[in-house]
Amino acid sequence: MKLTYIIDALLLCSACNKFLDKDPLSTATDQTTWKSEADANASVAACYSLLRSAFNASIQFYVYGDLPTDEFTPDFVLGGDGNVAYMNAAKVNWGVSVPVANVYDVRLKLRVYTNFYSAIAQSNRCLHFINTMPESVFKNSSRNKYLGEAYFTRAFAYFYMARVWGDVPLDTTYYADNSTAPQLARKPQAEVLAQCIADLDMARQFLAWKDASSSDRVVRGDKGAVFALLAHLYAWKGDYDKCNAACDSLIKSGSYSLLPAASYMNLYKGQSDESIFEISNNSTSESLLTASSITGYTVCAPYLKGITIPQWQFNNATIAGLYYAEGDTRYKQAFTIASSGSSDYFSCIKYAQVEYINNNTSYSIAKNNLLIFRLADIKLLKAEALAAKASPDEAGAITLVNEIRTRAGIPAYGSISGAALQDSIVAERGRELFLEGSRFYDFVRLARNTGHIKFPYINATEFAQGKYYWPLDPSLFLLNSKLTQTPYWQGKIQ
Repeated sequence: MKLTYIIDALLLCSACNKFLDKDPLSTATDQTTWKSEADANASVAACYSLLRSAFNASIQFYVYGDLPTDEFTPDFVLGGDGNVAYMNAAKVNWGVSVPVANVYDVRLKLRVYTNFYSAIAQSNRCLHFINTMPESVFKNSSRNKYLGEAYFTRAFAYFYMARVWGDVPLDTTYYADNSTAPQLARKPQAEVLAQCIADLDMARQFLAWKDASSSDRVVRGDKGAVFALLAHLYAWKGDYDKCNAACDSLIKSGSYSLLPAASYMNLYKGQSDESIFEISNNSTSESLLTASSITGYTVCAPYLKGITIPQWQFNNATIAGLYYAEGDTRYKQAFTIASSGSSDYFSCIKYAQVEYINNNTSYSIAKNNLLIFRLADIKLLKAEALAAKASPDEAGAITLVNEIRTRAGIPAYGSISGAALQDSIVAERGRELFLEGSRFYDFVRLARNTGHIKFPYINATEFAQGKYYWPLDPSLFLLNSKLTQTPYWQGKIQ
């Protein structure tokens, strides 16, 4: 797939990401690799490394999932060209013209999906070669585990792209010579998601539930991660019966448990008993320079030295509206208030795992994993499924929401029904999953299910026209003549 490779080096060689493994294993190494189980393990590990690179580039995980929501104020940033670019992203000014040569520009990077295709190319490579390796090199039928992880990472990358861009090119082929890869048009999202489901059906046959004794638990795909991804995929499709079934498979497995309220912040240290899948980011070799991470934009002193208030300003009204119940442990533990002059600013300290290298106050790294799926998320997604499916179980939905509210130390809901219940579930997800890359997609599903528009910068007409899908950057059309622009953005970006 030519669009995958041509500008990959330009977009991925950022000084801010120098700790990351950025490129898929080159085809030149394929002649000497794939001899041992260690080769297979390292090659599959590269799939996760490339996903990490994709999400960390321009803080994409949070820019796509949180920035264009009500979590931030309308003019939420302090000065700087980079922050202006992020403000464009927050205000859904996604069609701003950027010169093709400006490969460093955040606005261009956010419109290019090359990094995700690097991860997909590595998954395709793993599936091709692991299947050709002799069984004798694997211990205890571990070949299936590596195949399952490759299917999972491919499905994960495609699902994530489908939520961001809608229709995307689809390719499951390994190319020994990248120059022979064909140009491909965008496939309808339904076909992309069907491939994801097929991959996940294979993955769940090959993968076991989490191994609690493994140092890799929840930072590599397992059966729980597969069901969590299926649950979100079916919710995105609006197939809430299948979403509910996937949630049940995960919840009833008994492999995960909600952390006690007193240990709530342990979620963000990584690999907790509540976590289902994370992108590892918490070792020195994986972490980002703090200045280029979500930590650098949302955390301040005393956790981040020399920063008196966060660079990105949270919406005080939204926080007050979400955490209105006195004593909510999520508010008490995850937020601090910083003052400057007569103004108070919220700092979200979920991502305050900062390490100063050699005690150098000007050189620090952020060591929080990317928390992708966790049990509270799945329980609230099941509540959404019960409330939104064709034959609603509203009592069951309220029970699940109240389980999360009880953990947070706030009063349980009484009777709620209809669209008001769905609104309340999304609000509870907002309280529980604040700044965890979920709120924008929650708003999309709510708008589809109820017609209620919660976006600050997308109105009902624009939503119906698909404004919530990102445009493709025009630079991609120079590389692939078969691409077309995202429908809403046609004629709105040059």
